[in-house]
Amino acid sequence: MSSESTQTIAPPPGQDRFALGLALLASAVPLALVFFVPYAAGYLGPRETIAATLERMWGYEQWQHCWLILPAIAVIVYQQRKELAALPLRGTMWGLVPLCLALLAFWAGYRVENYYLGFFSIHLLIGGLILWLAGWRWFFSLIFAFAFLTFIWPLYFLENSITFPLRMIMSHASVFVLNLFGVPVILQGTGLISAPDVAMGIPAGARFSVDVADPCSGIRSLFALMMVSALYAHFTLETWWKKWILFLCSVPLAIAGNLVRILTLTLGTVAFGAEFAIGKNALTEPSWFHMGAGYMVFAVALGGMIAIGWLLNGGAGEIVARCRAFAEQRDRPRQPRPTGNDQPGQNTPRTPKPKRQDLY
Repeated sequence: MSSESTQTIAPPPGQDRFALGLALLASAVPLALVFFVPYAAGYLGPRETIAATLERMWGYEQWQHCWLILPAIAVIVYQQRKELAALPLRGTMWGLVPLCLALLAFWAGYRVENYYLGFFSIHLLIGGLILWLAGWRWFFSLIFAFAFLTFIWPLYFLENSITFPLRMIMSHASVFVLNLFGVPVILQGTGLISAPDVAMGIPAGARFSVDVADPCSGIRSLFALMMVSALYAHFTLETWWKKWILFLCSVPLAIAGNLVRILTLTLGTVAFGAEFAIGKNALTEPSWFHMGAGYMVFAVALGGMIAIGWLLNGGAGEIVARCRAFAEQRDRPRQPRPTGNDQPGQNTPRTPKPKRQDLY
């Protein structure tokens, strides 16, 4: 019998170039939709592109962290470059499903002039392109970068449903802590006013009056801290449940940091006066003390985030081990302290010195 040698069939000439050209053409679609298609009107003005809408909304203080999302995603993908290079490019036709849904959502948002539908469609379009051109393994390898892209979209409509509950939480927590510290305070709506002193003839609000306004609710720092905690968890923690714990802790950490800020402003008003601590106008002319207190939100929240990350990375076990070692050392029976006669080299009894006869 004669054996025939097997030969590997090479791809047709130009097939790789066609696949590369198709990938570049498909990747240019979301860029064209974002930068060149007048999409929705902003505040009764003419239609503007999604890129122009993003630039305008990123100018608001609570959404300025969105400028950092694309550089952060570039760092994430660069860190995974070796893992991605080892994966085969096996696109799936299932990617056409999110692609069609994304184009449909984009068209619907264009018709009703709703840029939130545009944000959703572009995000979905990117995910569909990854599936269609690269396949499922690439998609799951880039799942964090794809989810992290959510922070690039300024979801301004969430502020209306989050700001007021945050104001109520901050005002009630501030009243509780101030009364606990011996500073009598009364809550009126979301305002903190000093309690009256009948014996001294001091009316309510004479010592201080601080209102927990929308900027003081913590909304400006909440989304930025959620973004930072997600990035920090991705680079420092390994298991998914630890990453989720640290990410979910960003909300109470933001509240704790903002609580410290409100307490600092209140105590500063008591000690130095409202103009020094708050300013002539809290919104238009805040004092340097007021501006400096704003950084305490990030100092407290970031410090807490690092501490929680250390505990999740084994710090909790280290603390438990040290506590056990301390407890064992404390419960261990103490050895009798050696006397001078028990020291090495002095086992023989000392002979008494002879008494001097001239003293008697």
